[in-house]
Amino acid sequence: MSRTTVDPRGDREVVVTRVFEAPRELVWAMWTDPAHLPNWYGAKGWTLPVCEIDLRVGGTYRFVHAGPGAEQMESRGVYREVDAPARLVSTESMDGMPETLVTMTLAEEDGRTRVTIELAYPSAEAREQVLRTRMAEGLGEGFERLDAYLASRRAGSPIPMKFELVPIPVSDLDRAKAFYEGVLGFVSDVDMSPAEGVRFCQLTPPSSACSILISTGLPVELSPPGSLRWLHLVVEDIKAAREELIARGVEMDEITDVGGGVLYSGFSDPDGNTWALQEMPWRSGDF
Repeated sequence: MSRTTVDPRGDREVVVTRVFEAPRELVWAMWTDPAHLPNWYGAKGWTLPVCEIDLRVGGTYRFVHAGPGAEQMESRGVYREVDAPARLVSTESMDGMPETLVTMTLAEEDGRTRVTIELAYPSAEAREQVLRTRMAEGLGEGFERLDAYLASRRAGSPIPMKFELVPIPVSDLDRAKAFYEGVLGFVSDVDMSPAEGVRFCQLTPPSSACSILISTGLPVELSPPGSLRWLHLVVEDIKAAREELIARGVEMDEITDVGGGVLYSGFSDPDGNTWALQEMPWRSGDF
Protein backbone atom coordinates (compact mmCIF):
# COMPACT_ATOMS: atom_id res chain seq x y z
CA MET A 1 0.00 0.00 0.00
CA SER A 2 1.29 3.44 -0.89
CA ARG A 3 2.06 5.80 1.98
CA THR A 4 2.21 9.56 2.19
CA THR A 5 5.60 11.14 2.85
CA VAL A 6 5.89 14.64 4.30
CA ASP A 7 9.46 16.01 4.19
CA PRO A 8 10.65 19.48 5.26
CA ARG A 9 13.07 20.95 2.71
CA GLY A 10 15.31 23.95 3.24
CA ASP A 11 13.97 26.63 5.59
CA ARG A 12 10.51 27.29 4.17
CA GLU A 13 9.31 24.27 2.19
CA VAL A 14 7.54 20.97 2.72
CA VAL A 15 7.39 18.28 0.03
CA VAL A 16 4.53 15.76 0.09
CA THR A 17 4.52 12.64 -2.12
CA ARG A 18 2.06 9.84 -2.69
CA VAL A 19 1.60 7.18 -5.39
CA PHE A 20 -1.95 6.34 -6.51
CA GLU A 21 -3.06 3.22 -8.39
CA ALA A 22 -4.76 5.18 -11.16
CA PRO A 23 -3.87 6.91 -14.44
CA ARG A 24 -2.78 10.53 -14.33
CA GLU A 25 -5.87 11.95 -16.07
CA LEU A 26 -8.13 10.40 -13.44
CA VAL A 27 -5.99 11.57 -10.52
CA TRP A 28 -5.95 15.08 -12.01
CA ALA A 29 -9.75 15.03 -12.14
CA MET A 30 -9.86 14.02 -8.47
CA TRP A 31 -8.13 17.31 -7.57
CA THR A 32 -9.82 19.65 -10.02
CA ASP A 33 -13.43 18.49 -10.52
CA PRO A 34 -16.05 19.59 -7.94
CA ALA A 35 -17.92 16.37 -8.68
CA HIS A 36 -15.06 14.34 -7.19
CA LEU A 37 -13.41 16.43 -4.48
CA PRO A 38 -16.22 16.23 -1.87
CA ASN A 39 -15.94 12.43 -2.00
CA TRP A 40 -12.49 12.36 -0.45
CA TYR A 41 -10.89 15.75 0.22
CA GLY A 42 -9.99 16.36 3.84
CA ALA A 43 -9.01 14.53 7.00
CA LYS A 44 -11.03 11.70 8.51
CA GLY A 45 -14.35 12.94 9.85
CA TRP A 46 -14.34 16.09 7.72
CA THR A 47 -16.58 16.88 4.75
CA LEU A 48 -16.48 19.46 1.97
CA PRO A 49 -19.95 21.04 1.71
CA VAL A 50 -18.70 23.96 -0.41
CA CYS A 51 -16.40 23.31 -3.37
CA GLU A 52 -16.12 26.17 -5.88
CA ILE A 53 -13.52 25.94 -8.67
CA ASP A 54 -12.73 28.23 -11.61
CA LEU A 55 -9.93 26.18 -13.15
CA ARG A 56 -7.92 28.64 -15.24
CA VAL A 57 -4.92 30.89 -14.77
CA GLY A 58 -6.17 33.73 -12.61
CA GLY A 59 -9.24 31.74 -11.60
CA THR A 60 -10.04 31.10 -7.96
CA TYR A 61 -11.18 28.29 -5.73
CA ARG A 62 -13.00 28.29 -2.40
CA PHE A 63 -13.52 25.31 -0.10
CA VAL A 64 -15.47 25.18 3.13
CA HIS A 65 -14.50 22.22 5.31
CA ALA A 66 -16.89 20.92 7.97
CA GLY A 67 -15.59 18.83 10.84
CA PRO A 68 -16.87 17.04 13.94
CA GLY A 69 -18.68 19.17 16.46
CA ALA A 70 -19.87 21.76 13.91
CA GLU A 71 -16.30 22.93 13.26
CA GLN A 72 -15.76 24.84 10.02
CA MET A 73 -12.68 25.99 8.15
CA GLU A 74 -12.34 27.85 4.86
CA SER A 75 -9.53 27.70 2.33
CA ARG A 76 -9.22 29.70 -0.84
CA GLY A 77 -6.65 30.60 -3.46
CA VAL A 78 -5.80 31.67 -7.00
CA TYR A 79 -4.57 29.40 -9.80
CA ARG A 80 -1.24 30.58 -11.22
CA GLU A 81 -0.48 27.67 -13.58
CA VAL A 82 -2.86 25.09 -15.04
CA ASP A 83 -1.15 22.48 -17.21
CA ALA A 84 -3.51 19.49 -17.28
CA PRO A 85 -2.86 16.77 -16.33
CA ALA A 86 0.75 17.38 -15.30
CA ARG A 87 1.11 20.51 -13.18
CA LEU A 88 -1.07 22.77 -11.04
CA VAL A 89 0.23 25.82 -9.18
CA SER A 90 -1.93 27.88 -6.83
CA THR A 91 -1.89 29.94 -3.68
CA GLU A 92 -3.64 28.70 -0.57
CA SER A 93 -4.97 30.79 2.30
CA MET A 94 -6.53 29.02 5.25
CA ASP A 95 -8.08 30.32 8.44
CA GLY A 96 -5.33 31.39 10.82
CA MET A 97 -2.51 30.13 8.59
CA PRO A 98 -0.05 32.02 6.35
CA GLU A 99 -0.59 32.09 2.58
CA THR A 100 1.20 29.20 0.89
CA LEU A 101 2.35 28.59 -2.68
CA VAL A 102 1.29 25.07 -3.69
CA THR A 103 2.93 23.34 -6.67
CA MET A 104 1.54 19.93 -7.59
CA THR A 105 3.05 17.70 -10.28
CA LEU A 106 1.70 14.38 -11.52
CA ALA A 107 3.90 11.75 -13.17
CA GLU A 108 2.50 8.48 -14.55
CA GLU A 109 4.29 5.18 -14.99
CA ASP A 110 2.61 1.85 -15.80
CA GLY A 111 -0.82 3.15 -14.93
CA ARG A 112 0.24 4.50 -11.52
CA THR A 113 0.55 8.21 -10.71
CA ARG A 114 3.10 9.80 -8.41
CA VAL A 115 1.80 13.07 -6.96
CA THR A 116 4.38 15.52 -5.62
CA ILE A 117 3.15 18.58 -3.76
CA GLU A 118 5.61 21.33 -2.90
CA LEU A 119 4.43 23.75 -0.23
CA ALA A 120 6.37 27.04 -0.03
CA TYR A 121 5.70 29.16 3.09
CA PRO A 122 6.54 32.86 3.46
CA SER A 123 8.97 32.20 6.35
CA ALA A 124 10.59 29.47 8.43
CA GLU A 125 8.36 30.47 11.33
CA ALA A 126 5.27 30.07 9.20
CA ARG A 127 6.33 26.59 8.16
CA GLU A 128 6.95 25.57 11.76
CA GLN A 129 3.53 26.88 12.71
CA VAL A 130 1.94 24.58 10.14
CA LEU A 131 4.08 21.56 11.03
CA ARG A 132 2.89 21.83 14.65
CA THR A 133 -0.67 21.16 13.46
CA ARG A 134 -2.09 17.80 12.29
CA MET A 135 -1.13 18.64 8.70
CA ALA A 136 0.81 15.43 8.05
CA GLU A 137 -1.82 13.20 9.64
CA GLY A 138 -4.64 15.05 7.88
CA LEU A 139 -2.97 14.73 4.48
CA GLY A 140 -2.42 11.03 5.01
CA GLU A 141 -6.04 10.48 6.03
CA GLY A 142 -7.30 12.42 3.03
CA PHE A 143 -5.12 10.43 0.66
CA GLU A 144 -6.35 7.18 2.20
CA ARG A 145 -9.86 8.36 1.43
CA LEU A 146 -8.79 9.14 -2.15
CA ASP A 147 -7.31 5.64 -2.50
CA ALA A 148 -10.65 4.17 -1.42
CA TYR A 149 -12.61 6.43 -3.76
CA LEU A 150 -10.38 5.52 -6.71
CA ALA A 151 -10.78 1.83 -5.87
CA SER A 152 -14.57 2.17 -5.81
CA ARG A 153 -14.49 3.68 -9.29
CA ARG A 154 -12.22 0.93 -10.60
CA ALA A 155 -14.62 -1.62 -9.09
CA GLY A 156 -17.38 -0.55 -11.43
CA SER A 157 -19.01 2.61 -10.18
CA PRO A 158 -21.31 4.22 -12.77
CA ILE A 159 -19.65 6.29 -15.47
CA PRO A 160 -21.09 9.83 -15.41
CA MET A 161 -23.23 10.21 -18.53
CA LYS A 162 -25.89 12.60 -19.78
CA PHE A 163 -28.51 11.57 -22.32
CA GLU A 164 -28.68 14.60 -24.60
CA LEU A 165 -29.73 13.73 -28.19
CA VAL A 166 -32.43 11.62 -29.88
CA PRO A 167 -32.23 11.20 -33.67
CA ILE A 168 -35.67 11.49 -35.29
CA PRO A 169 -36.01 9.81 -38.72
CA VAL A 170 -37.77 12.14 -41.18
CA SER A 171 -38.35 12.17 -44.94
CA ASP A 172 -38.38 15.95 -45.44
CA LEU A 173 -36.00 17.90 -43.21
CA ASP A 174 -37.48 21.34 -43.90
CA ARG A 175 -41.02 20.15 -43.27
CA ALA A 176 -39.96 18.47 -40.03
CA LYS A 177 -38.05 21.55 -38.88
CA ALA A 178 -41.05 23.76 -39.59
CA PHE A 179 -43.18 21.49 -37.41
CA TYR A 180 -40.80 21.16 -34.48
CA GLU A 181 -39.64 24.77 -34.48
CA GLY A 182 -42.63 26.64 -35.85
CA VAL A 183 -45.48 24.58 -34.36
CA LEU A 184 -44.13 22.90 -31.23
CA GLY A 185 -41.82 25.79 -30.34
CA PHE A 186 -38.57 23.82 -30.09
CA VAL A 187 -35.45 26.00 -30.12
CA SER A 188 -33.19 25.56 -33.17
CA ASP A 189 -29.66 25.10 -31.78
CA VAL A 190 -27.83 24.01 -34.93
CA ASP A 191 -28.68 23.95 -38.63
CA MET A 192 -25.63 23.27 -40.74
CA SER A 193 -24.33 21.53 -43.87
CA PRO A 194 -20.76 20.39 -43.17
CA ALA A 195 -20.43 18.63 -46.54
CA GLU A 196 -22.22 18.40 -49.87
CA GLY A 197 -25.50 16.52 -49.46
CA VAL A 198 -25.23 16.47 -45.67
CA ARG A 199 -27.36 18.60 -43.36
CA PHE A 200 -28.42 18.26 -39.78
CA CYS A 201 -30.53 20.29 -37.40
CA GLN A 202 -30.54 20.04 -33.62
CA LEU A 203 -33.59 21.36 -31.80
CA THR A 204 -34.38 21.47 -28.08
CA PRO A 205 -37.77 21.65 -26.34
CA PRO A 206 -38.02 24.66 -24.03
CA SER A 207 -36.77 23.80 -20.50
CA SER A 208 -35.32 20.48 -21.70
CA ALA A 209 -31.77 19.13 -21.30
CA CYS A 210 -32.31 16.68 -24.17
CA SER A 211 -32.47 17.63 -27.85
CA ILE A 212 -33.60 15.98 -31.07
CA LEU A 213 -31.63 15.62 -34.31
CA ILE A 214 -33.20 15.65 -37.76
CA SER A 215 -30.85 15.10 -40.66
CA THR A 216 -30.20 14.10 -44.22
CA GLY A 217 -27.12 12.54 -45.80
CA LEU A 218 -25.44 11.42 -42.57
CA PRO A 219 -23.45 8.14 -42.86
CA VAL A 220 -25.57 6.40 -40.22
CA GLU A 221 -28.57 4.16 -40.58
CA LEU A 222 -31.71 5.38 -38.86
CA SER A 223 -35.08 3.71 -38.51
CA PRO A 224 -37.57 4.45 -41.32
CA PRO A 225 -39.31 7.84 -41.09
CA GLY A 226 -42.35 7.61 -38.86
CA SER A 227 -41.16 4.53 -36.97
CA LEU A 228 -40.37 6.13 -33.59
CA ARG A 229 -43.08 5.66 -30.99
CA TRP A 230 -44.13 7.33 -27.74
CA LEU A 231 -41.41 9.91 -27.22
CA HIS A 232 -42.26 11.82 -24.05
CA LEU A 233 -42.58 15.55 -23.45
CA VAL A 234 -43.23 16.26 -19.78
CA VAL A 235 -45.42 19.33 -19.22
CA GLU A 236 -46.62 21.13 -16.11
CA ASP A 237 -50.26 21.47 -17.20
CA ILE A 238 -51.32 18.95 -19.85
CA LYS A 239 -54.74 20.50 -20.41
CA ALA A 240 -53.27 23.94 -21.16
CA ALA A 241 -50.45 22.50 -23.29
CA ARG A 242 -52.88 20.33 -25.29
CA GLU A 243 -55.22 23.25 -25.95
CA GLU A 244 -52.31 25.40 -27.11
CA LEU A 245 -51.06 22.73 -29.53
CA ILE A 246 -54.56 22.22 -30.93
CA ALA A 247 -54.70 25.98 -31.54
CA ARG A 248 -51.45 25.64 -33.48
CA GLY A 249 -52.93 22.96 -35.72
CA VAL A 250 -51.68 19.77 -34.03
CA GLU A 251 -54.09 16.83 -33.94
CA MET A 252 -54.10 15.72 -30.30
CA ASP A 253 -55.49 12.59 -28.67
CA GLU A 254 -57.86 12.89 -25.73
CA ILE A 255 -56.24 13.08 -22.31
CA THR A 256 -55.89 9.67 -20.67
CA ASP A 257 -55.46 9.10 -16.93
CA VAL A 258 -53.28 6.00 -16.48
CA GLY A 259 -53.49 6.12 -12.68
CA GLY A 260 -51.63 7.80 -9.88
CA GLY A 261 -52.37 11.23 -11.32
CA VAL A 262 -50.31 10.57 -14.47
CA LEU A 263 -51.95 11.99 -17.61
CA TYR A 264 -51.14 11.48 -21.30
CA SER A 265 -52.15 12.97 -24.62
CA GLY A 266 -50.52 11.83 -27.87
CA PHE A 267 -49.80 13.38 -31.26
CA SER A 268 -47.73 12.70 -34.38
CA ASP A 269 -45.19 14.69 -36.39
CA PRO A 270 -45.63 15.04 -40.18
CA ASP A 271 -43.78 11.73 -40.76
CA GLY A 272 -45.86 9.78 -38.25
CA ASN A 273 -43.35 9.61 -35.39
CA THR A 274 -45.52 9.65 -32.26
CA TRP A 275 -45.09 11.80 -29.17
CA ALA A 276 -46.86 11.95 -25.84
CA LEU A 277 -47.44 14.89 -23.56
CA GLN A 278 -47.12 13.64 -20.00
CA GLU A 279 -48.18 15.36 -16.79
CA MET A 280 -46.92 14.11 -13.43
CA PRO A 281 -48.13 16.43 -10.64
CA TRP A 282 -45.13 15.76 -8.40
CA ARG A 283 -42.82 17.19 -11.08
CA SER A 284 -44.48 20.60 -11.26
CA GLY A 285 -41.47 22.08 -9.46
CA ASP A 286 -39.26 21.21 -12.46
CA PHE A 287 -40.71 24.08 -14.49
